[in-house]
Amino acid sequence: MPILRVPRFTVGAALIVAALAGCAGSRLSPDTPADVRLEGVWRLNRGASDDPGKIIDAMRAEALKRMRRSIGASAASPPMTGGQGRRGRRGQSGGQASQGAADDQQQERDEAAQQAAAAIAAPHFDPLRNSPTMHTLTAILGRSDFLTVHQAPEQMVFDYGTTVRRYTPGGHSVVSSETGVADQNSGWKSKAYRIDVKPQVGPAVTEEYGLSPDGKHLVLKLQIGSFDLPKINLTRVYDATGEVVPHTRPSNE
Repeated sequence: MPILRVPRFTVGAALIVAALAGCAGSRLSPDTPADVRLEGVWRLNRGASDDPGKIIDAMRAEALKRMRRSIGASAASPPMTGGQGRRGRRGQSGGQASQGAADDQQQERDEAAQQAAAAIAAPHFDPLRNSPTMHTLTAILGRSDFLTVHQAPEQMVFDYGTTVRRYTPGGHSVVSSETGVADQNSGWKSKAYRIDVKPQVGPAVTEEYGLSPDGKHLVLKLQIGSFDLPKINLTRVYDATGEVVPHTRPSNE
């Protein structure tokens, strides 16, 4: 079954790269735009937001298409030269041995392709199981429907009741990610607060929090960059609410 090959890297090297990237500076401003107040308690309006189910269905279809394409390409790839295959060809002339090795390699590719095709055809096979893009989206969709925003010149806080995320406007930091570390920048861009997270390996994520034109809704514009799958855009709309936000012990991100 085709799997994603993630390049190896050391955490130390990744930290150096991330630090150098941060030295280039962020184009996000530390200064709060005049008359922009995101502070308040908000609740997700699923009816006004994009349907994540449709996005996931499209991701799954694309992942299957890419897997089938990979299987076909693997089966059709030319044989490697210089080897003798898995059985060997002792006592044969050079031409016979080369042809035998090529036949063995083709047989191995055909068997691997058949096994991968059978795995894909299995009833409960999920092509998104090992997808870094899907893992990123799942983590975001797993946040609480409630969001409390605390806004101050020196800090922005996004409290979901189960997770609290704190940012310094205009600041840069190195944070952990699923595959190691990531370069993070946040700050104001026009009238929205933007958070950019770029892992050393994996899809980049951009979140922009701003108000709707009438100022009655908080709008999150989310983008997950292309990696193992094409770029994803998702818009989530929150309504102001006076409800008491349910809290568990929050974790910090």
